Amino acid sequence: MKIAAQLYNCRDYAKTPADIKTTLEKVKALGFDVVQISGLGPCDPALLAAWVTELGLEVCLTHTPWKRLADPAELGTVIQEHKDMNCPHIGLGARPGDQYANTYEGWTDFIKKANEITAIIRAEGLNFSYHNHDFEFEQWKGVTAMDRLINEAPDMLFTLDTFWVQAGGANPLTYIRKLKGRIPVVHFKDFRIVDRARQFTEIGRGNLEWDEIIPLCEASGVKTAAIEQDSDWLVDPFDSLSISRKYLLTKGLI
Repeated sequence: MKIAAQLYNCRDYAKTPADIKTTLEKVKALGFDVVQISGLGPCDPALLAAWVTELGLEVCLTHTPWKRLADPAELGTVIQEHKDMNCPHIGLGARPGDQYANTYEGWTDFIKKANEITAIIRAEGLNFSYHNHDFEFEQWKGVTAMDRLINEAPDMLFTLDTFWVQAGGANPLTYIRKLKGRIPVVHFKDFRIVDRARQFTEIGRGNLEWDEIIPLCEASGVKTAAIEQDSDWLVDPFDSLSISRKYLLTKGLI
């Protein structure tokens, strides 16, 4: 598996086009050749594509706002932007809670629309990937929303987030197995407890079983592990990325 930097980690340092370019340069200097585009401030897509090419970076995935995906006219623009960056996966960070209620019926409506979007994206030779949090593991009628997504959106791919699976009361290993062949990019994010509160932490500094997770991801066809830490940094977010990357290098990732 390749190691990627999820740029959401660096969102506070990437609010302007100049900051975005600097952030890309810093991530490249840390040794990352692959990035996920997420959480950046406003930037001309052509500029972003040019910087990625200039720095020799591979864009494995994005997180794209639902508003853009759900607008048929805007979706065409999104697809072209991904093609310009040679990015094969259009990602969604989460179900938009302001448009779809967290109920059985709300998930039914969301899945129907997501399937329509997935079909359009796949017809253009790209893929649509859904990123989970913990709320997808709430159950209605005896089934979790996560399992409904897996079973009722068969052409959708997933950006499985190890922290949020654990936080949802499920086992990351179980869902890596369930999604074999459907996780092109996984979010590696460790999980620790401090004063009885859950926190994010660098890979290898928490409680997740990486010696089991990593080989199972490889066996399940995962191509890229994107390092993500939403918050709880004890060091600079760039240093945090470096700590996690160095740990994953010891586990055979590249």
